[in-house]
Amino acid sequence: MQLIPKLSHSQLNYAARLSDKTVWLGALLLFSAAVLTGCSSGPSSQEKGEVALEKLDVNELKMTMLADISSTVVSDGELASNIKTDIARLAITPLRRSPEVQIAGNDEITRPVAVSFQKAFEQSLMNMIDEAQLSQAAAIIHTRKPTTPMCNPAGKALRQTMSVSMQDDPHRAKTIEDRTVTLRRMAQNGPPMELYVAYVKGGLDKRSPEEQLIYKKEINDPANTSLHDEQMACTEMPDEIVGASYVLTTKLGHTLYFANNGTQAADAGGSTLWRYWFGSLKDAPVNKRYKEVFKYLKECGLDIPDIPL
Repeated sequence: MQLIPKLSHSQLNYAARLSDKTVWLGALLLFSAAVLTGCSSGPSSQEKGEVALEKLDVNELKMTMLADISSTVVSDGELASNIKTDIARLAITPLRRSPEVQIAGNDEITRPVAVSFQKAFEQSLMNMIDEAQLSQAAAIIHTRKPTTPMCNPAGKALRQTMSVSMQDDPHRAKTIEDRTVTLRRMAQNGPPMELYVAYVKGGLDKRSPEEQLIYKKEINDPANTSLHDEQMACTEMPDEIVGASYVLTTKLGHTLYFANNGTQAADAGGSTLWRYWFGSLKDAPVNKRYKEVFKYLKECGLDIPDIPL
């Protein structure tokens, strides 16, 4: 992977605009044409203009965040160079061109790539909030047991939270350690950030007493103003639902959805398939994933304000 210098977010924003000139120009021309013909063509032209504007707005944020994620990954001095290369090759570059990607292979190889990418996304999400690039953000971690990072001390990974195959693997342990930091940052942010930890009924009981104690401490910490503990009514969660969803609202009120599907650290081992979606709800694969996840969450009794289902 070609290393890039750490850029300011204003530079990243400019770079993002240049990163996909064809898409931007096409959307802009479509929007302009719809506006110019609006008086004679009626509501249909206006609707086309609104769709083009939404695409332009959502793609701008997506490309800005991908540039920010790339910079975050490159600047991580503790991340192995081959992992950085694979994150760029398998996640960042494909998502510039497509709303859906898959990363498959031995968990020992794929987990550091997939989860480090997720951590970098979460860091970028907080950067966007700090810079007032979002009007609202909701992160929902939907897993069988409460999310692993919040069941570990900040900056640490307890052996019992990992599968046996992970316990002596520093690269995979780092994925937990890193996200103990990003999730706590999200939990303490306050509006417009909301963090929901959603898990199946009885899921907390499947954590060790030490993990339960850590998690309950976080839930009861008054500093975690954005954190919501959500034990659901369902007792089962299909493999294809396990993961996370991030619903971001742009300053113009449009929705950008980022989601993943994988395996929790306690179940890591063998071959793992990771799936990622990133884009507008107008993108068919993104919309399909969005509806699939929120249909399950709603049926299990989870009602999240201001998220359309």
